Amino acid sequence: MIRRFTGDARLERVGPLRFTDDERTSLQEAAAEHGYKGESGFAADVVLAFVDGRFTANLPLSEDRRRTHMFRAQVLRALNRIGSNVNQIARALNSDLTPPDIRQRLDELHRLLTLIAEALRQPTDPREKQSA
Repeated sequence: MIRRFTGDARLERVGPLRFTDDERTSLQEAAAEHGYKGESGFAADVVLAFVDGRFTANLPLSEDRRRTHMFRAQVLRALNRIGSNVNQIARALNSDLTPPDIRQRLDELHRLLTLIAEALRQPTDPREKQSA
């Protein structure tokens, strides 16, 4: 249903939205089917209905964001545990009970933390999973 004009014109712009030719054609057809003269008002009403919770959709983007959030939370928990271990190592280094191979172990820990940081810095590409 088209929203009734209440006298409040939409003046703020968001975008521009970009579509492929096929997506734009689908959008125009959907807008026309619902009685809209153009696709911008239709797109605005759909977005606002989604934001207001009047309908929901399983968007791949929201699922990707949820997975990313869960992954980052797991990484933060693991890093917190590593931080506790580093504090224990620092305490041991400041005592007389330092193991003789501690430098080698710290170098290995540093190498592993560097690898983790590099992996987290790289953007994930869902297409890589499909080709693997």
